[in-house]
Amino acid sequence: MKYVWLFSSILLSISGCSLSADAPPLAEQRFDLLDADNDGVINARDYCDDTPSVAIIDNDGCPTYLLHESDNSLRIQFANDAAIVEPAYLEALDKMAEFLNLYPETSLELQGHTSSIGSNDYNADLSIRRAEAVQAQLIERGIDADRLTILGLGEGDLMLADSTETTQLVNRRVVGRVKGLKGDIKEAWTIFTRRER
Repeated sequence: MKYVWLFSSILLSISGCSLSADAPPLAEQRFDLLDADNDGVINARDYCDDTPSVAIIDNDGCPTYLLHESDNSLRIQFANDAAIVEPAYLEALDKMAEFLNLYPETSLELQGHTSSIGSNDYNADLSIRRAEAVQAQLIERGIDADRLTILGLGEGDLMLADSTETTQLVNRRVVGRVKGLKGDIKEAWTIFTRRER
């Protein structure tokens, strides 16, 4: 029994030596743990390459933005039972096209409206035709149709009760709402940041 125990202990010590002579197994790295743009988010989770060094970064490695204060909406009035854009609104359309070209990540939702005169079905169709008329003007100015969506609301969203010609005119409109505008990059505060007084 004494020899068996001595023999087994010699075998264990020999086998232990042979294991220590082999190189340790290498760990397999499945994800890119580097941070190529130095924004604090590893490449495997980073959805935005080359983020500015001064930007505040979200969990996806993308900069956060401040919304613009500028007016980037569109409002066009229409005559009774009409879907023709009057020349008075061409300058507003030029400015909207310029804005959309300046911010190619944005899109524009065109909401068509009518007054309450006429049937619901007719007004729903008229509101769509009005929005399509504005869409056609923007396409003429080089805006891709994929960036322009149409929403025909008919008489479902009156601004004022239809009691006079003036209030009816206010309700006959197309409103353009910009979607997807990020704004300016929100900068991170550092010890070198100066406050404006």
